[in-house]
Amino acid sequence: MKTQRTRAVAVIAVAAGLVLSGCGGGGDDGGKGDGRSSASASPTPTVQADPYLKAPWRLQVVNLLTALRTPETGKYRNWMSDDPEYWTTDFIYTPRDSGDPGWSNRGSDGTSVVYPGKMDPTEKKTFFKALTHDGTVLADTLTVVDAYGEPVTGDGPYKFTFTVKTSDGKQLSGMALGSPATDADHSTIGRITYDSTSATEAASAS
Repeated sequence: MKTQRTRAVAVIAVAAGLVLSGCGGGGDDGGKGDGRSSASASPTPTVQADPYLKAPWRLQVVNLLTALRTPETGKYRNWMSDDPEYWTTDFIYTPRDSGDPGWSNRGSDGTSVVYPGKMDPTEKKTFFKALTHDGTVLADTLTVVDAYGEPVTGDGPYKFTFTVKTSDGKQLSGMALGSPATDADHSTIGRITYDSTSATEAASAS
């Protein structure tokens, strides 16, 4: 009888030990936790891709700015006409100083209407340098800010505002116009202008 009571006490003691040990830690943390599972980490938000990155009308402007860095190839004519026979084809741009074509005819927004087909080689070179900011514009960084409802695939005439970076650390903002909007390799672009304060503000911020 005494032996049975001794065995019963031993069983109760072991059971109590198991219960106490189970109340110690929680989960798989070696008994160091508080018994509650840790909350899972929040997923890292994905960066939204630029919806206009491959839009043909954006690429037209990118291609023209790229081609104007090496105008001797003549490739820029796929997007801008400078044929003297069609000299009435105009282009709106932003002259930077008094030596640029159209400086004296600037509007209140600092832009001017010029006729590439009427320019002599010196004027044309100055014109191209103004459009590319002396070759510093990084055309591939051009980002559409407002597409004014233009579909990604392009439709007819287009207008959009943009920002673009330069190799000397500035960011320019501006506007482009052209038509048609459906073919990246050919079009007639009629405007690439930069806000008159954008380069100054970017320079002072850098």
